[in-house]
Amino acid sequence: MKTLAIFTIFVLISGVAFTSSANNAYAQNDPSILLRIATQADKQILNQLDRSYGDSIPSKIQTLYEKGHTSVESLKNSLPDNIEQAREDFLSAMKSFKQITRMISEPVAESKISAYTSESHRDFSSELDRLEKHVQNLKKISEKYKSEINFDEIDNLINEAYIQIDNGTDNTSEIIDKLKDLIHSIEKEIRESASHGASDRIKQFIDKQLKGIEKKLTRALDAGADETQIDNAHELIAEIKILISENDIDNAKMVFHDLHKLVKNIVRSVR
Repeated sequence: MKTLAIFTIFVLISGVAFTSSANNAYAQNDPSILLRIATQADKQILNQLDRSYGDSIPSKIQTLYEKGHTSVESLKNSLPDNIEQAREDFLSAMKSFKQITRMISEPVAESKISAYTSESHRDFSSELDRLEKHVQNLKKISEKYKSEINFDEIDNLINEAYIQIDNGTDNTSEIIDKLKDLIHSIEKEIRESASHGASDRIKQFIDKQLKGIEKKLTRALDAGADETQIDNAHELIAEIKILISENDIDNAKMVFHDLHKLVKNIVRSVR
């Protein structure tokens, strides 16, 4: 089951990010497909990480995932207006996810992880060093999204763990396990903060764009544009506003993409 899941993710990512699929998506003039693919890959990777490692995701893999997830959030914010940035975000996310699938699928890596998690073979000093580096990355990501997460407790735990290692005490394992739990909670907070922040920016962007579009439709109607098309555009605007009020950002963006194409045709018809 695990092998099949890894294979599925690997095919999904390899078949998209490093072949002509991305170019085909642009050729079809439907950049929103990139968001659907990236979001699907993000969810599958996260589910596979939960199944493979639970709360003990290796720090290198966790860092890669946060990088990929951040790119997906940026992709959501780039569409539909900034297509070039969306393309960069998409490829960045797929690159991170592909690296993760390779790391998960390597038998040697799995055997090392098994030895790493065994109490009798744990190198607490190296383990703590990796966790501390991961925490530093989380601080940067948290600052980027202005999540205002307090890292004091986790910093204190790291200092305490180093002291325990130097003293050779027996409860180092408990401190590190507690540290991992706290890191896992912070990662969740950052993901929620990033998603919320991106949604707010998208709402503001779409609201501003809708106001501009309504003015264009008024001018187009005065210039003799087809009233049926004008009515269709207003229906799409109403649908977008409802979706925004329900916080259904993904569908709102898709409808906005259709509206944008329709308005371009309307404006072009009265020039």
